[in-house]
Amino acid sequence: MTRISVKDQYYTLVNIFETSPEHQHRLIDIWQSLGAADERTGLVSVNAHLSHDGNSVISYIQWRDKAAWEGILVDPGRQERFKEVLTFATFDSIHCEVVYAQRNPKLGDPTIEISEQQDVFTVIEVARTRSKAQQDTLLEAVAGPNAALDATPGYISHSVHRDFEGEAVVSYSQWQSEDAYRAFRDAQGTRPAALDGIDLREYTLKIAYITEATKI
Repeated sequence: MTRISVKDQYYTLVNIFETSPEHQHRLIDIWQSLGAADERTGLVSVNAHLSHDGNSVISYIQWRDKAAWEGILVDPGRQERFKEVLTFATFDSIHCEVVYAQRNPKLGDPTIEISEQQDVFTVIEVARTRSKAQQDTLLEAVAGPNAALDATPGYISHSVHRDFEGEAVVSYSQWQSEDAYRAFRDAQGTRPAALDGIDLREYTLKIAYITEATKI
């Protein structure tokens, strides 16, 4: 089970692979062939998600720190498998950190968890910012307590991530169902002013598999 927390200060990668429905599971098979997360390398967890439309696979990866991630880049086996992936998918990677996390207090434990045993509707939203100043403005609007969300039927949790280069803000949210999420979006009405001029992409997902180090 993966935990999302500000205090852990993990170096987080949101890897977005655009592919086709017939290749989604091929991507998952390749990742699984690389083996489990290993505390000796600093890899904390890998959380692979399949988009409901079949066109994307997103991995939410936690590393102990940036140096640990850089260390894996010299692994020739991983590089060869990555080259194979690029024959049938495009790739974008957002390097970020968690700056805010909130879980519905009605659910008890405030810890946000990702688990294969959860039956949740997952949404990742990627807002592409054009500058650090624009990123800061967006974070001021979204990275703080939201009592309205806590009162929203079906809301479980959300976390906000800051890209280190000032080029993106990523939201990872969990809902009890797609209907609950869509009802929330419909109730919002117009697009928030903080998103004016910002390209926003929404991915609705289900968890495919998780691997995590047993001890960090």
